[in-house]
Formats: sequence, C-alpha cells, structure tokens
Amino acid sequence: MKWTEDQLRAIETRKKNLLVSAAAGSGKTALLIERIRRIVVEEKTSVDALLVLTFTRSAAAEMKERLSAALMAELEREDVDSDFVIAQISRLGAASISTLHAFCSRLVKDYFQEGGIDPEFKLGNETELSIMVQEALETLFEEKYQEIPEDGETPFSRLVDMFTSNRDDRELKSLVENFHYFLVTQPDSEKWCARALSYFGMDARGFWKSPWGRELDSLIRTDMEGAYELLESAYALCRDYEGFEKTAAQLQEDFFAVGLAIDALEEGYDDFRKALSGIRFARYSGNKKADAETSDHIKDLRNEAKGIIQGLQKRLNLDLSEALAQLSEMQGPMEDLVALTRDFQKKYQLKKAEKNLLDFNDLEQSTLRILQNPAIAAEVREQYEYVFLDEYQDTNDMQEAIIRRIVREDNYFMVGDVKQSIYRFRLADPTIFIGKYHRFGQETDALNDLITLSQNFRSCQGVVDGVNTVFEAIMSPELGEIEYDERARLYKGLDNEGPYVKTQVHVIENKTDEDTDPMVGEMPAAELEARFIAREIQSRVGKPIFDTKTGQERLLGYRDIGVLMRSVAGRGDVYAKIFSELGIPAYFDGGEQYYESMEIGVVMNLLDLIDNHHQDLPLLSVMTSPIGGFNTEACTEIRLFQKEGSYYAAAEKYRDEREDALAAKLKAFYKRLDAWQWDSRVMDIEDFLWKLYLDTGYYHFVGALPGGEQRQSNLRVLLKRAGDYKRSTLRGLFYFIRFIERMKKHKYDMSPPGVLSESENVVRIMTIHKSKGLEFPVVFLSGTGKLFNKRTRNRDILFHKDLGICPDYVNLALRAKMPTLAKNICLEKNELETLSEEMRLLYVAMTRARESLVVVGMVKNLESKLAAWSGPGDLYHLKKAGGLLDWIMQALLRNSAPEILEEEKRRRLSLPSYDVYFYTAEQSLKHHVSEDTVGELIEEAQAPPEAMWQEVCRRLSYRYPFEKQQELPGKMTVTEVKRLRTQAEALGVPEIPERVALPSFMMADAREITGAEKGTALHFMMQNLPLHKLRAVAADTEAFKRLLEEERQRLIDEELLLPELAETIDLEVIRGFFQSELGRRMLAADRVRREVPFNYQYDPRKVLPDWQNAEAPLVVQGMIDCCFEENGKWILLDYKTDRYFGEAGRQQLIDQYRLQINFYAEALANLTGMPVAERILCLVAMGEQIKVDR
Repeated sequence: MKWTEDQLRAIETRKKNLLVSAAAGSGKTALLIERIRRIVVEEKTSVDALLVLTFTRSAAAEMKERLSAALMAELEREDVDSDFVIAQISRLGAASISTLHAFCSRLVKDYFQEGGIDPEFKLGNETELSIMVQEALETLFEEKYQEIPEDGETPFSRLVDMFTSNRDDRELKSLVENFHYFLVTQPDSEKWCARALSYFGMDARGFWKSPWGRELDSLIRTDMEGAYELLESAYALCRDYEGFEKTAAQLQEDFFAVGLAIDALEEGYDDFRKALSGIRFARYSGNKKADAETSDHIKDLRNEAKGIIQGLQKRLNLDLSEALAQLSEMQGPMEDLVALTRDFQKKYQLKKAEKNLLDFNDLEQSTLRILQNPAIAAEVREQYEYVFLDEYQDTNDMQEAIIRRIVREDNYFMVGDVKQSIYRFRLADPTIFIGKYHRFGQETDALNDLITLSQNFRSCQGVVDGVNTVFEAIMSPELGEIEYDERARLYKGLDNEGPYVKTQVHVIENKTDEDTDPMVGEMPAAELEARFIAREIQSRVGKPIFDTKTGQERLLGYRDIGVLMRSVAGRGDVYAKIFSELGIPAYFDGGEQYYESMEIGVVMNLLDLIDNHHQDLPLLSVMTSPIGGFNTEACTEIRLFQKEGSYYAAAEKYRDEREDALAAKLKAFYKRLDAWQWDSRVMDIEDFLWKLYLDTGYYHFVGALPGGEQRQSNLRVLLKRAGDYKRSTLRGLFYFIRFIERMKKHKYDMSPPGVLSESENVVRIMTIHKSKGLEFPVVFLSGTGKLFNKRTRNRDILFHKDLGICPDYVNLALRAKMPTLAKNICLEKNELETLSEEMRLLYVAMTRARESLVVVGMVKNLESKLAAWSGPGDLYHLKKAGGLLDWIMQALLRNSAPEILEEEKRRRLSLPSYDVYFYTAEQSLKHHVSEDTVGELIEEAQAPPEAMWQEVCRRLSYRYPFEKQQELPGKMTVTEVKRLRTQAEALGVPEIPERVALPSFMMADAREITGAEKGTALHFMMQNLPLHKLRAVAADTEAFKRLLEEERQRLIDEELLLPELAETIDLEVIRGFFQSELGRRMLAADRVRREVPFNYQYDPRKVLPDWQNAEAPLVVQGMIDCCFEENGKWILLDYKTDRYFGEAGRQQLIDQYRLQINFYAEALANLTGMPVAERILCLVAMGEQIKVDR
C-alpha cells in the first residue's frame, strides 16, 4: 500500500507519545495495523508486549483478524523469520488486544488481593444490576423514612420535601441514581464532591474566578457579541442609503450602547449589569416609502438584537449577592444529597458483594485502586512496550486515569477524531482529546507529537467539498469544540477522478392552504419525506455511477444506498413501510422498538398470565391471540355473562357454571395455563420459554407473517435474554418478568436483532450512530428539519464535570422553586455541549458518503427560514439553530441574498459545491413523475402473442422430475432419521430449529455449566469405568464408593475431564445404577460392549414417503451406548440423563426415544447376527430403567 507522508510518520515514529488526529476515511485502522505489523516483524517485538485497547468487542476481534492476516502475509516473504512470525500468530488469541473493560477484568483477577476483590467474581448482567439498584434504593429509603421522628425532620425528609411530588418519591430516587452513575466516572469522586460543594459558599470575587463565573462570562460575551453583529449588519444596510439617515443614526446609538456594555464586562459584573440595564431600544425609525423590503429587513435584524439584550436583562435581573445567597442556602441540601448517595452506594455494593458481582464501573475503580500501588503499576508498565488506544475521542476521565498509570513516558499511541466524538450520552469526554490536541500541537517536547491525517481515501471531490463548505462555516472551538482549520479539513486522497458530483439539498415546505390537495395536507411529515426519498432512489438505481475507488463506472444498486437519520423513533418504520409499498427492498436497522413488537408483547403477556392468572389485560391479549384462539364474539359473550367486576373473574365463572362449547374451550385453555404454570416452577426459564414456543406453535405462526424472519429472530433474542437471566443470580418466572420489564424501562436491547448479510441488495435505513464506521456510495441524510432534543431542562439538579452540582433553588417556607444562577449557567453549558455533539453527528453522517450525498429536510415556513439562513451565521445564530438543516443552510447562505431560479416543478439554487432544491409538499410528491411519459409507456405496452405467453408460462413452471431424490443424502445419523420420520408423521409441520448453545469460547462472560454438559460428563465417566474393578467391589458399598472417587480423579489427572465438570458428576447415581439389578446383570455378563459405533445400510423408503423411488440405499451411522450378551441374546442399553414429571411425562419420554432405540436394536441384530432380547432406556439421573417395546 502507498502511504502518505503523514501516515508514514505515524507508522514509523518511535520513542514518543503520538496523538494521531485521523479524519473520516483517512485509513486509521489500516495505519494502526501496519504500525503494529512493523513493530512485531521488523523489531522482533512479541505480541505479548503490546497492549491494544478499543471500545467494542467487535472492533477488538476485527483488529485481531486483520493483524493475523497481515502476519500471515509476511510468511510469503523469503527474508522473514517465519518461526518467530508463526509464534506471534499463535499467540494472537491470548494477546492483550481487547476492550478496556476486558483489560481491567484481567488486571483485577491478577491482582485481586490488592483490590480487595474475590477472584471468582462475575460481571453482573446489566438488567440484574439495574434491579439491584432499585432494591438498594427501596431498602435505603425505607430505612430513612423509619428514622424520621413523628414531630420533627431529618436531612432525608427535607430532601423528600424539596425534590419530590405529592404522589411519590420517584424524583428523588432518580436524582440519587443519576448522581451515582455520574460519580462512578470520576477518578476521585470524594475530591470532586468536596470541590463541587465548596462553590456554594463563595463571595462575589470568588464567583468570577470559579468555573461558574468563567462560564457565565463566556455565555454573556457570546450573546452580547451576537447582538452587536446583528446591529452592525443592520447599520451596514442603511449607512449610505438615501432616506435611511434617521435609521442609521438610531442604529449607531444602539450598537454604541451594546459596545459600552461589552466593555463594562472587563470592569466587573456589577458594572456590566448597570450598563446592560441602561440599554433602551427606541421605537424603530424606518422608511417604508424609500424601500419597504430593506426597511423590514433592518427592522427584523434590530428586533432580533433587541430580543437578545432583553433576554439577558431578564436572566440577569437578580443581584449577584442575592444569587449567591440562594446558592449558599442550597449548600446544606446538596451536602445531604451527597451523603444520601454515598449511603446508597454502600447498600448497592453490599448487594453486589452478596452475589460476588461487579459492574463495569467497579472494574474501572478497582483497576485504578490497584494501579495506585507503584510496584504494581511499574510491573504492568514493564510488561507492555507499546500501548495503543483506538477511538481515543470516546474516552473519559476514569479511563484516562487508568491508562496514565500503565504507559511509559514515551510509548503511548492514541488515534481518533474528535469531530466524530458522538457518545457524550455514554459519558465520553471529547475535551480530553481536545486538550492533548492543542498541547501536543504546540509543544516542541521530544516526547509528545501530534500528527493529523486529513487525506480522505473514501469520498470523491464533490463530497469532500460539500463537507468542507459546511464545517468551515459552522464548526469552531465554541461550537463543535475544535477549529475546522487547515489541519481539520478534508483533502481528497483517491487518485481517480470522475465527473464532479455536487452535494444536493432538498428542502420541502410542509405548509398547507385551501388549494393543497387534501391527501397531501393530511399526510404525516415523515411519510411525505419518505415518499420523496423513495422516488429519488427509484430515479437513481440502475443508472451509471462512477466509483472513485476503482476508477470504473458501474450501475447503482440498492445495496449502494444508505438512508441515515438522527433518530428512528416515529420515522424508521414509516420509511421501511413506504419503501416496501413502492417496491424498494430495504432493511431497517433499529426499527420498531424490540419490546413493543407484537410477537414479544404476546409472549410477555402469556408469561404474565402463567405467573398470575388474575390479570385482565394479559388474559385478553392471550385469549385473542393465535395462542388462545378466542374471537371477539366469544370474549364479548363472557363479558355479558358477568358485566360487573374483573374480566378474569367473569371468565372463570363462565368456565365453572356453563356447559356449552365456549365453556369447554375455556376449561381447555385454563388447563394448559395450569400445566405451563407447573412447568415454569420446575424448568429453567430458557427451557420453559422454548417449550412454550413448541407447545403453542407461535414461533411458526409469526414466521408466516410479513417480516417473519425478523419476528422469529426477535423471539430467539428473547430466548437469549432468558439465557442471560439463567446465568444471573435471579430465579423464577416472576423475577424473569421483572428482569425484562427493567430492560424495557432502561432501554436495553431496544432495537431488533439484525438478520441481514452484507451482500444483500437492499437499501439500509439506520441511525447516524449506527452508521459510524460504515460507508455507502450514496447517502441520503433525512429528517434534517427535525428539531434538536433538549431534555435536560426538566431536571431539578444537574451534574457537570467542571461546573459541579447545579440545583434549583427551593424555599419550602415560601413554596418557591426556581433555577439558581448555577443551574442557568449549567443549562446553557449543557445546551452548548449537546449542540456540539449534534454538529459532530452531522459530520459523521456527511462523511459516510463516497460518491453522492443527498440531504433532505422539511420546514414549516420557507420564507422565514430563508431570511434566518441568510443572516450573519455567527456563533449566536448557530447556537439558535433548531436542527441539522439550519446549520447546512446557514453555511450555504450566510450574509447573502440567494438568487433562487424557478423551474417547472421546483425552485433551485446553484452554488459551487451544492445544488439546493425547494418544493411545496405537492411538488415533492410529483416532481419525478411526468404524465406524458406515463401515457407513452401505457400506449407502447402490448400484450404478447398467446403462443409466446404459453411458452413463457411453461418454462417458468418447469419442475425437475427427480427433485425429491436430490434431497436423499449419502449418509445420515440415527438422530437425523428420527427427526425426519417424526416430521413426516406430523403431516409436514415444519420443525422448529434446535436450540443450540454457543460454545464456551464465544461466550462473553463466565457462565454456569449447562445441564447438557453435566449429562455428557456423567455419560463419559460411566463409559470409562473399568468393569473388572467394578466386579471386584460390587458387593461392598463403601469400597465401591472409594473406587468411583479414584476413577473420577483419574479422569481429571489424565486431563480427560475438566475439574469443574468432574465435580458435577453425582457418584451416587452411578453407584445406584451398577448396584441395581440391571447393573449386576451387566457386570455378570462375559461379553459387554460399550460405545459401539456402526454404519448400517437402511431402506430410505422407511424414512420418508418422498423417497419411495430411491434406488440407492441410505447409510445410517450411530453409536450404541452399551450392550451385553445374556443367554445368546443382546441386552441393549441406552443411557439418558432426562427427567420427567408424572405418568404423562414418562410416556412422552418413552415415545420420544422409542424409534431411536429400536433402530439401534435392528442395526445390532443385523450386523452381529444375534437377536436383541431387551431394549432398555436407562434414566440414570432418576435411577430408573424402562423396557421399551417395538
């Protein structure tokens, strides 16, 4: 590969800490792999000496895979030390290339004594831990309520009064929980709390030196400078305009007064407030007679500036001493909140300790605590010669503190792109990257260096220009948190040059009047936009597109298109539905919320009903579903039978008192519910859930519905969640239902599982977050007119890394509640950080495109939007943007009077790197369709001749005559034969796939040994016991027990069984079998055969009716567990570890294995020439032997 100069610097530089700022498409992963490859191959550094950290398991796995491929390629070179390279490849599996949490887990286990951690700890399941959080909160609050005296108060009761509603204390619990999750990300939370609480006792002088004061100063300056620039722009319009002399003079007075207030900021807050309060805006003195349009434009600019100043006057009307007094009053309650949160954390830690669980935050905190031991930190530093951290922009203070303790002074390699930092909601802190970006860029220190990779090897020139045009105008250190300068902008890196393709922006005005088509007027905005994008896709697919990477022209396919949106809520499903209607194959990654899907809702209602029959909504849901099979008339009849009271009571009364067909159906329905309730008490939830799928046939039913593959995948994921639950410390159906409810409440697994392969020719619909790391030849960025979400304003208390604790002011005596000065400052800061994140999201979305970028957005009033977009485009106005479309259009139109051209079905604005199109709602639906073209196509269409039509039908309906015989395999196992026979007997009901557990090496966390593994271990030991030794001690029970103990230890010593599996073997079960009548018969036999493999020719016509014409025999292979000779005949044994409940369960088990054991008997008799006298099913775990007839 040909590397650029900057890439080579990043690959070859050694003995330095490197921060690589890698722009989108700059090849950072390839660079990282190449740097590691050279370190390993050229410097003979073992992979064991490398620490490579990523933020996802999939990224770590991909890195190992790519590094393995790179090292494998080295083996083809003659001058390479192949033995060394092969050794490194073999060590890759255990190399420290992992997520940060996986690294922490290994470190905590290695130094558990230092961290005070039980080395057998387990990582708690997200939902189980969430339930523990709630239980700890409930316990703590209950204790605190008990401590409140009848005629007094406590710090806790004051918090309850201040921060809860009249209904319940959920708000305070939520505050404590949020504060806890915030504190665990702070490297030294005690120090952070002490500093945050100290801000509440400041005087005026201290305030301006504090983070609150510095942030307030910055916010005021931004607003004041925004107002000043607006007034300057207005003045520039009338300064030399005849007839506007009075207007110019008035504006001069206005911006002079604003300028004086800005200057007063340097003197102090009180001087500024005095100057600010003195600003008065006289009545506007325009001149409509001279030029009405210009006069109105000047008035709008002046009014906007006036709004800024009056807003500041209102927000800052409180005297600073009063504001600080309010904050001082809140110091006590905030100290109480800190103490309450600490009490909660102790309760939560105790709950986790009871079950020996840790969460990810515990891992980080324990790792940091361990690394505070200088000797351990030095030992870890010595182990790793090079430390790499990918996606560095997504780290946080805690993670940075950990890494700082394990890197040497010159071996830290960080790579990322702060412009793609979009995970602040997961507490990622881009300011860590930004701080080093500035520091490394300015230092001449030999140990630290900044390398920027700006060349983009993904996109064509049109996309690169489109991205640069927008972000050069809108991204800054204040908004976006980085300057989009020469180092940050993109440069095309691909050599090939195709036709220049401008970025397109399509703006749809969703405004209706009396002339609007009623169908268009009633159409939801999301549907209108989806239909527009669908038509755009249809007009492009199948047309030539130039591929800049290959330098070749090809036809555009559906798989080349990605439709991205900020949020899929209320939009994604609409897009998928419209695309399907219009014949566009599409896959929606993140559709209908998983727990809201119909199939999951029905199954959860069924589980609710099984757990407790007395619930109306679950009962009706299940009765009217395919599981119950009751129609509306039947449900209505039950309700009319007893009109009062609950529905479940009416159903039970109808069942017990009536004798008609409906009562019989109800009895059968409740009988099934009772049987399932019993099963749920004795079975693992995972097995029980699968049994429900089988018993109800619901898995097949949803598979036959539209989107059946996805629906079945949803049900399988619910089964996986049941597996997670089984591996937790929770038990029982009731707690499983709570477990799922918590997952739903906390939005875990909200998106359906993917069922799509990369090669499928479909349009991808996804969120911008999910698109990170992907690329598409054509990207449609949709929903850009949607407003930003600013939810933090509703919280009583805000927590901020720099600003500390920022509460509302609450005065219980006056029953008053209002934001403190600190909270107002924090709200502004949070809003700015949220906007910065949104801006980076826009960057991620636009840089996914390779050949063409299409932006689509809707507005309510185009004319007012055009006026706003054509304004100054300064920081103040960028902060006031409502959505992504505002930023794009502000970048394109700022300080300009756009010349929009009228076209037949739309309006167009042509710019150097953009084409912008404007539509009414009706035009957006019709601009692709020409009535003349449609008419011509209809006229040209002619029916084919009858003979040709018949030939087409004949060819398309052709069936290969020996199609069924193609399915005949050359060899089958006994289990496969049994399965096919059972299926055929079930009249073609399709088989539900077996539930197969993942192999242990693919499991993310430690897990319990499964029942199947325990059964296999028991079976293995029984087959490997030396019979001659058993015969010698058969009559001596104690000697028999000792022999079994010795044999189990032998299997462990010879590494035939893992110790943990061997421990699960119940030796009493084995002793019971061999000392039973059947066991004694076997030990007395002269000829005993165990694990007898066989291959047996079988008539395929006995397996399937479809194979009646098969000529070749079918070879069936299998393994007989045990057989022994008695009186010239075989006694055949088949070991099983199954259990049954009740006589019906016993008979079901016999029927299940009858075909299999009879097949073994037939094969044994025919292959040996000796008949089989008895076929015995040995239920080893239950100590029962069952003779099976033919």
